[in-house]
Amino acid sequence: MSIREQEQRQRAVERRIEKRMRRADEEVRKRMEQRARAADNRKEQVKKRIEEGGVDPRPLPGLREDSMESMESMESMGSMESMKSMESADYASGLSEEEASADGNMMEDMPLEGKMPIDPAAAEEDLAQRVTEETGAQGDPHLHNERKSDEISQAMTEETGGHGDMHRHAERKVDDMGDRLHEE
Repeated sequence: MSIREQEQRQRAVERRIEKRMRRADEEVRKRMEQRARAADNRKEQVKKRIEEGGVDPRPLPGLREDSMESMESMESMGSMESMKSMESADYASGLSEEEASADGNMMEDMPLEGKMPIDPAAAEEDLAQRVTEETGAQGDPHLHNERKSDEISQAMTEETGGHGDMHRHAERKVDDMGDRLHEE
């Protein structure tokens, strides 16, 4: 299907959507206006009853008989004394500053021995392999994204039988929505 045909198809779908949306807006607007008129009528009736004296206004919340008296507030607590600051902290390992700054001393018997320094290229390749493992893209993120996109579009269009074609799916959804609006 050419780009021109796709654009024409899309414009036709958009015109149908607009037409159905205008029709739905008109129906909704009519209902909203009816509700607004009914609310205005009720408001006016209440005003008349209050002005004529047929309705007693509700008492204020503080004057109702079921209201409780407020409790006295509690006295505030005094603030705590601040702690003295420590002069200096020792190294957790028990090493002096000179020993800690000596080259190589801190790296002895570390669990990462043999793993340091990290090779960025190898880490990138390892990460790419793990991320793309689900789709079998073998470390290629573009292929992985393509396959995930196809998988998602298949899942999304399954309901309408669009078989991954989002335009066909949209047309069918619009037609279905229009049919449901006409049924109501």
